[in-house]
Amino acid sequence: EASIDTFANDGLVFVVNANNPVDSLTLEQLQGIYTGKITNWKEVGGEDLEIVPFQRNEDAGSQALMKKLVMGDLELMAPPEGYMLSEMGTLMEAVRSYDNSASAIGYSVYYYAHDMEMADGLKLLKIDGVAPTTQTIRSGEYPFRNAYYVVMAADTPETSPTAILYNWIL
Repeated sequence: EASIDTFANDGLVFVVNANNPVDSLTLEQLQGIYTGKITNWKEVGGEDLEIVPFQRNEDAGSQALMKKLVMGDLELMAPPEGYMLSEMGTLMEAVRSYDNSASAIGYSVYYYAHDMEMADGLKLLKIDGVAPTTQTIRSGEYPFRNAYYVVMAADTPETSPTAILYNWIL
């Protein structure tokens, strides 16, 4: 038996150049972009520009979240050479400055994009009309959430260091 509690939530967010007129995408549109079925922004209400979908490397937490929360059983397309980036800051900069256009899209965790201000100069997209905010992630309204848990044995004595730490985290 275990005591398990959620102590935090984060969200997977999608970023585009601030000049991209698209403000919101659906789950199906994101899946289409990242499987390679949707290749132009005009297909999702934007300008007639090629979509340049940046990805993270296989070992990245945001890549794991992308597969788990967005792609499900769908296979991510193989990114073109140079479009899979190993560092979050590099991905943000690539989306921000790609070819001096609004073509690029990428993803990150909300904490990194918003709280660490790495998405300055970028637009965080709404998903199915819901903006990623602290409130929508906490409430569960934003669809791409990831919970973080604290766990200990259910029979842990309340005065033990483990229980004290567990309760402190909560």
